Amino acid sequence: MIKIEEANIDTLTDVEFKRLYDIVITAYRETEKEVWGENYVRISKDDFKKHISAGEILVARNEEERVVGGVRCFQLRDGVWSFSLLGADFNEKGKGIGRALINAVEERALAQGGHSINIEILRAKDINTEFKTILSNWYQRLGYDYIKALDVYEVYDLPEKWSKLVNPSVFDCYQKKLTP
Repeated sequence: MIKIEEANIDTLTDVEFKRLYDIVITAYRETEKEVWGENYVRISKDDFKKHISAGEILVARNEEERVVGGVRCFQLRDGVWSFSLLGADFNEKGKGIGRALINAVEERALAQGGHSINIEILRAKDINTEFKTILSNWYQRLGYDYIKALDVYEVYDLPEKWSKLVNPSVFDCYQKKLTP
């Protein structure tokens, strides 16, 4: 049984924070090598702590209360929500951690008047990887409709960041309509 709760910087121990942060960093480092190269760090510890302090990070715990995953959940605009920084312990694969985290995001969005969730999945433009294919299929099984692919420059004006890409990349955009 996976339990989801809002992360709290005052109650997370240093060991739990480190574990949660490491899970997220490892997830992105391992799944976006073709985008960023080796040793990618998705977010700084300080920025991750800011998201926790803002109430945007949900943490997953297993039956032993061990941190096994997390996700950032936030409102984009009126009624439209999103999530990012989704990570689950690779050693706990297949135990429903990701699904539980996304369900919690959807429940939170609905409870606060959300009607849809939009997400963007970064991938190298002309490089197919098994993980990104699995991820796309998984999101679609969870009810997220593929909308379109957009060049990274069309989505965010971050030329300094995009200059660090090791391959041209796009965001695959998905949307799920929420129903109470």
